[in-house]
Amino acid sequence: LRSRVATITDTRMTLVSQTIVGVRVMKMSGWEKEFEKRIADIRKMEVKQIHKANGLKALNEALFFSVNILVSIVVFLCYVFFFDGILNTRLVFTIFSLTNILQLELTKHLSFGVMSGAECWVSIRRIQQFFEEPELIEKQVMNTTSSSNLSSIEMDRDIIIRLSNVTCYWDVNRHANSADECMEDTTRSTMALEDVSVDLKVGELICVVGSVGSGKSALLSSIVGELSVSKGSIFRSYDSLAYASQDPWIMNGNIKENILMGKEMDPQYYDQVIKACGLTQDFAQFMHGDETMVGDRGVQCSGGQRARLGLARALYRDADIIVLDDPLSAVDSRVGRLIFYSAIMDLMVKKGKCVVLATHQHQYIGNSRCIFMCNGKIRNIGSFSECVELSDGNLHFVSHNADDSSEGSNGNDEKDSGDLMKKEIAKNINSEDVAKHMDNDASKQNITDNQEETKFNGVVSRATFFRYGRAMGGIGICICLLVLFAITQALMLGNVVAIGRWSELEAEQQKSRTIILVVVGLGGAVILSSLFRSLACFALTIRASKRLHDAMTESVLRAKIVFFDTNPSGRILNRFSADVGSNDDLLPHTLFDFLMCFFLVFGSIITACTAVPAILLAFPPLIWYFMKVRTIFVTTSRELKRFESMARSPIFAMLGESISGIATIRSNGCKK
Repeated sequence: LRSRVATITDTRMTLVSQTIVGVRVMKMSGWEKEFEKRIADIRKMEVKQIHKANGLKALNEALFFSVNILVSIVVFLCYVFFFDGILNTRLVFTIFSLTNILQLELTKHLSFGVMSGAECWVSIRRIQQFFEEPELIEKQVMNTTSSSNLSSIEMDRDIIIRLSNVTCYWDVNRHANSADECMEDTTRSTMALEDVSVDLKVGELICVVGSVGSGKSALLSSIVGELSVSKGSIFRSYDSLAYASQDPWIMNGNIKENILMGKEMDPQYYDQVIKACGLTQDFAQFMHGDETMVGDRGVQCSGGQRARLGLARALYRDADIIVLDDPLSAVDSRVGRLIFYSAIMDLMVKKGKCVVLATHQHQYIGNSRCIFMCNGKIRNIGSFSECVELSDGNLHFVSHNADDSSEGSNGNDEKDSGDLMKKEIAKNINSEDVAKHMDNDASKQNITDNQEETKFNGVVSRATFFRYGRAMGGIGICICLLVLFAITQALMLGNVVAIGRWSELEAEQQKSRTIILVVVGLGGAVILSSLFRSLACFALTIRASKRLHDAMTESVLRAKIVFFDTNPSGRILNRFSADVGSNDDLLPHTLFDFLMCFFLVFGSIITACTAVPAILLAFPPLIWYFMKVRTIFVTTSRELKRFESMARSPIFAMLGESISGIATIRSNGCKK
């Protein structure tokens, strides 16, 4: 049952996570009700399995409560009828004391140990599945500059990467120890690259062109090592690599942290990168400049700003080879020219870096070497004009604007025009121009930078308890549940009294049918009432958990976009996972134990006061002492629980954003 619940919970959390990531699309399309229904349906399946597990827990709780009476009655009946024994008060309460000792160990601790062991086994198996998942083949990513490799492959010194007859699949098994083993699962895999061979050289700009879905991103993924090689080989001879993905990954931090990404600060080079990427005017518009918090997934930045931040991060790595996946698509022509000539050409190509640029902005290609991709294959490697001739109309010559030189100019003319463009752009571009280049998301920048989670202080308000009671079914249902606990405890005390009266009877009367029926009848009533109250308590608490989850889902899905902009996704997921898990697993058991122990203590006090009234004199100091201990314990425990809940949110947030940006993190060498 625990394994089934965990599987359904994973499905629900996956859907919630997808909803949070795509919340803008969901709201623009008006799909809130549809997603709410999907989540509610999965939650209903989850609750169904939880009800089955709680039925077993309720049976165990009923057994724990009534086993003392049940075992005692059986022992006394056997003693009287089969061994012709005579009951007395001393014998009865001695048996009660011994069964009380066994009661806690056999019916509570033993069952709890079995349940915990089963849950532990399920958790271990699920963790083991993660450990056994296919892993990235590290030797395909590491630099192969050893003498053995150099002697086995004849290569030009300028070549830093050579792909030889490389074939890749999108979903091939990635934990194979060799390329041959990778071929085992390719029959059902989707082809990404087929028989690709290309050399990348130092100080060269290589433009990857082709139509949408032709395999440009797949080629870049294989170069950075994120796409495993099923056939062929990749030879690498470089110290460092930087990668800017097509969908820029922005972590939850300030702008400077996103650009530096763990590297030491070099103010001079940092300023060069910022100016080359056209971020100077953007920083001037932010309230705190490059110290501005960009929020979860960079929500405070426009699409163009995120693209330039990703490009600036790749530039600042100062790597030997820079792989850029269409960084010019999210900016307009003016900013695109600034980025191409100031960043790509000046800061990278002219400094001897190897730059691999996938782009649809063909006006910047000029005389650069082109790789024309088509259906996962390299159709041509050569000039752009050759690629156009072989493209069957898929590629076209594109000219610059009127103030730019034409595409067909020679190399010297292109260089001169590039210098003129950079000067013109630096002169003409101002804050007003940059404002036009950015998306109309300026309101995002007014979002408060304070994204700290709020922690409540002090006691839990009564409104919280009343809200939970209404979720269980209303105050009337809660009162009925308390009455059921009181009746069960009263039957328990009545049974103890009846057994005591039985032990006080004469030997001839101890086999009387009347007293036997009273004792057995009360014992049966205790068993049935304890079972009924256990089932009712667990059912009502799960009902409350389901209602609270559904209400939370509705509130979150109907929240304004600013809610998702100011709350990291990990914080929201923490509410739907850990906090809902506490309502499902921890709270029902805790509430039942509290009510059971409360009425047990209350019944014991009444019994003690009835038997020995003088004991009332000791109650005032004892009550004062226990209230003081309770205040200290509850205050400490409550605050620790709040701190624990808050400390879990950043872990969820960081784990989620690390997984979403794993390609950028690994490619830029930032795993540690």
